[in-house]
Amino acid sequence: MPSDRRGSERIDFKKIHPELYRATRKIEEVRAARGTFLAFDGVGDPAGPAFQDAIGKLFALAFTAKFTIKGAGGIDFSIPALECLWFDDPKEKPKEEWRWRLLIRIPDAVTARDLLPVRKSLAERKGLDTKAVKRITWTEGWALQILHVGPYERLCEAYAAVGAAIAERGLTCGGLGHDIYLSDPRRTAAEKLRTIVRMPVRR
Repeated sequence: MPSDRRGSERIDFKKIHPELYRATRKIEEVRAARGTFLAFDGVGDPAGPAFQDAIGKLFALAFTAKFTIKGAGGIDFSIPALECLWFDDPKEKPKEEWRWRLLIRIPDAVTARDLLPVRKSLAERKGLDTKAVKRITWTEGWALQILHVGPYERLCEAYAAVGAAIAERGLTCGGLGHDIYLSDPRRTAAEKLRTIVRMPVRR
């Protein structure tokens, strides 16, 4: 079980890396260093059952790990925003064929071994199989981002703005389209949903 080298302080990524979980409607540059994540790879319409099932398993594992580790005297950490990487250009494939990776960041100190009893508990108590949820490390690097306010169906407008900024600055796209969902769609009107749209870049 990971020890808490930070004392009683809760690990809160929104405070440690505020530039990664906060944005404006103006294009900004950020640098995302190596991080550890729970990840679920899938295919399908984001409004469909596969995407929603993946979200449920990710949050179940993240929150259960948080309380299990804290309860055993280990580190305490906040669960940050849900994120998603897109492997396909949405204009080139129907929604049913979109490939995606859902992500929730966790502390580096939370190991795959730490997650084993948590997975077992979820399987025994709730019949929830989280084998498809992987623990990964990932470095996004240099990127441009913007805040989109409005329905998810209009995220393409934010991506177009980022794409235009990439071209204007003489850069090229260096990775996958990246959404960070700052709002809970169950409690927020579509026109008020806040989403960071980020795109890695290189010279």
